[in-house]
Amino acid sequence: MLDQSTSMPLDWVDTLSPADIQTPAFVYNADAVNARIAGLKDALGTDVIISFKASNQLDLLMRLEPENYDGIEVASRGELHLIAGRKGPDIFINTPALNEQLVRSGISAEATFIVDTPEHLDMIARLKGKRTVHPVSLRLSNKIIADVCPQAPTLRDDQFGMDMPQALAAVEKAKELGLQINGLHLYAGPHTFRKAARFVVETMKVAMTQIEEALGHDLEVLNLGGGLEENWPDLNHDFDGYRALLGELPSRCRLIHEFGRAIFSDCGIFAVRVQQVKHVMGQPYAICDGGMAQAFLLAQTEHMMRKYRQPRLLGRAGDVREDGLATIVCGSTCSRDDVIGKIPAEVKAGDVLIFEDCGAYTQTYSMNNFLQLGEAGTYVV
Repeated sequence: MLDQSTSMPLDWVDTLSPADIQTPAFVYNADAVNARIAGLKDALGTDVIISFKASNQLDLLMRLEPENYDGIEVASRGELHLIAGRKGPDIFINTPALNEQLVRSGISAEATFIVDTPEHLDMIARLKGKRTVHPVSLRLSNKIIADVCPQAPTLRDDQFGMDMPQALAAVEKAKELGLQINGLHLYAGPHTFRKAARFVVETMKVAMTQIEEALGHDLEVLNLGGGLEENWPDLNHDFDGYRALLGELPSRCRLIHEFGRAIFSDCGIFAVRVQQVKHVMGQPYAICDGGMAQAFLLAQTEHMMRKYRQPRLLGRAGDVREDGLATIVCGSTCSRDDVIGKIPAEVKAGDVLIFEDCGAYTQTYSMNNFLQLGEAGTYVV
């Protein structure tokens, strides 16, 4: 059982005051992120790398303890340029959309490529010139899990990785091109740890045997993806049993897990300031200075699936409205879909509302510069 001390409550948020923040803004806590990573390494007993796309804030990254994490995974040239020149753990490039610009930049950055198709090997070999390239890993499709483990649950279909015939073709291509392969990558998908983690390990054992036979040498790196939920410390996962299962993999291999949500989600908030409270036919609306333009995920624009988040007031307790109506929290655009939450409390102009669990993806999955409103500010505390 995981020591619940690794579950970081958002007490740090209560140290802020509305005057501390120029809204709209994302606020991150570096100490909470460090604690999350340490908790993951303790729970899993493996190396942990950061999925940078979940929270690509360089200021936050520079506040983390370099010895606390074991690598950074990027999926674009823009992300790679953000961390260029950084002193720290390994860089991994992992995307099906690998292109020449990213390959050139990745080689210059001495990054490790996680190859998504055999054709990626052609590109790497053609562009490397006389430079040395780190041995690559092959990304396997999560579809092979069902082939190896028919009892595994159905996983969401996606476009990532190779089936086994393609992976074996990549081995032969790498031999022809003089590129080295030393690892495999297999990821079941987001929020799949409880139902699929053991099947990922079982599939990896079978896949690595086939790949090693084709290579003619042992593999050195096994990346098992992630799939933990945002609130993983509270879900009582059987990490003891999972670590025992990992013990069935060869001890010579470096075992890696990669995480975005599980590291960053509850280590960041999104804050908006109420500009005006209006009432229409008795329904209260809080019109705020930020919304879907800065935190598009909160808007949940699919009408049939909306379940609005409930923010809380920063710096004061709010009284529940006597009429029982929730105040609808709206952003600053002219879109009727710019609704980001509901709060049962009385709200007034000047209040700062904070949305918790916004540290992962909420900022990166954003319509930046929508209506030329610009990006949200970023604070690291």
